[in-house]
Amino acid sequence: MDQQNGPHYGKIILVPALITLGITLLRLAAELMDFPSWLANKEAGGLGALIGISWLPPIFGIYFAFKLAGAPGRLWWNLFRTLILYGLAARIPVIIIMGFAIFGNWGTHYDTFAPGVLADTTLTMKFLRGGVMIQLVWWLIIWTVGSGMVTGIVASLIRSRRPAKT
Repeated sequence: MDQQNGPHYGKIILVPALITLGITLLRLAAELMDFPSWLANKEAGGLGALIGISWLPPIFGIYFAFKLAGAPGRLWWNLFRTLILYGLAARIPVIIIMGFAIFGNWGTHYDTFAPGVLADTTLTMKFLRGGVMIQLVWWLIIWTVGSGMVTGIVASLIRSRRPAKT
């Protein structure tokens, strides 16, 4: 980190973003190859599947907080910015996959919605509402930033309260 200019967010999120992309592509491949649902659930929401990216933001929130420790500025603000950028890096590929899945009717969790949800709407509206809006509002702003901020701040508080080693 350059102490004058602040954190290099791109460097901080690069490896987590690549890990997330790899898991996203693995999940897509697993669904297309009909893996068992406990690995890659094709149902709406894909709940309960082991392969997925929803568990990463709380873990990366801790990682980012530790990486940002000692950076100029307030930790919470640096962490917020980092999580927004990471969230975009994580969710833009999902939005793209959802577009292909919805318009191609792939039968994956990327194009399956709960019964009655978006049932009487065009494919474009399914993509915009079910893909773009859900990814950018729920998954990016609420889940990624929210859970990452909580775990990151808590971890940094715990770390700062530990006595220094002599």
